[in-house]
Amino acid sequence: KKIAARRRQGGRWDTRTTWSMFLTGTGSGVAQGRSTMVPPGPRILTRREMEVLRLVATGETDRGIADTLYVSRRTISSHVSNILAKLDVPSRRAAVVTAARIGLL
Repeated sequence: KKIAARRRQGGRWDTRTTWSMFLTGTGSGVAQGRSTMVPPGPRILTRREMEVLRLVATGETDRGIADTLYVSRRTISSHVSNILAKLDVPSRRAAVVTAARIGLL
């Protein structure tokens, strides 16, 4: 809705803003719990996945992230796998680059 309103006013949204709003659920019915059409591309990252992504961006290992968040290394490995799948990237480094490019980091 925010994007449509902005367009009606003659404004434009850059890709970073659009994807950031989509991934965080702001500006859409998702944030308000309404059903909406979901555009193709990455799905929304959970709050925990965002925490993990921020720690991945610092260069922390799965073990280090697990110790920081008081969970198992296997749980972190699962979160990282989910992040890679949702951002459609092959590596942790690509996830950080993509997340920064679309405004998540």
